[in-house]
Amino acid sequence: MLGISNSADTGNDTYIEGIVHAVSRSIDEYCHRRFFTTTADETRYFQGLDHEMCLTDDIITITTLKTDEDGDRTYEKTWATTDYDPKPDNYSLDSKPIMWLVCAPNGTLYFPTDSKSVQIVGKFGWCALANVPDKVAQACLLQSVRLYKRMREAPFGIVGSSDMGTAVVITKFDPDVEFLLQQFKRVI
Repeated sequence: MLGISNSADTGNDTYIEGIVHAVSRSIDEYCHRRFFTTTADETRYFQGLDHEMCLTDDIITITTLKTDEDGDRTYEKTWATTDYDPKPDNYSLDSKPIMWLVCAPNGTLYFPTDSKSVQIVGKFGWCALANVPDKVAQACLLQSVRLYKRMREAPFGIVGSSDMGTAVVITKFDPDVEFLLQQFKRVI
C-alpha cells in the first residue's frame, strides 16, 4: 500500500506515525469531536439548553455531575446517576458516546441555563482507542496513505505539470474520506 517492500525497514516508522497522528487530529477537527479519550478524568463545563436538557461534548463515562444553582461557580448540587438519563438511549450498545443529558422523570433537580452552570467530570471523547468506528479508522488510513504518497511524489501538493497541460492541487480530504466521515460530523 505504501510501497515499502521490506517489513524490517523501520526507518520511516516515526514519520508515518506522525502522519497518522496529524490525520487523526484533522479528522477530529473536521467532525467537531474526539475519537479518543485520555487516561485521566477531565472536568468540563456546560449549561442547560433548558431546565430539562443539557447538550454536552461526547462522553464515554461520567464520574460526577454537579450544578451551580446561583451562578457563583460553586457547584452545590451533586447529582446521583438516577437524577439524569444519558442520551441517546442505548448509546453504549450502539457504540456511541453520551451526547446529551435529560433530567430523570419525576426528579427534583434541573439544569441551570447560566454559562458554566453544569460541571461534568469523566472521560470525554467518542471511544477508547481500541473502539474507533471502522469507518473512521478506514478514513484515517486512506487519508494517511494519500498524504504519505503526496509527500513522496508531490511534495508541493501539485500532481502533473503545466507542460503536460494538467496540474491538480491537493488541498483537502479525499472525497471518499469525507463520505466515510459524513455520519460522524457533529453540527456545532
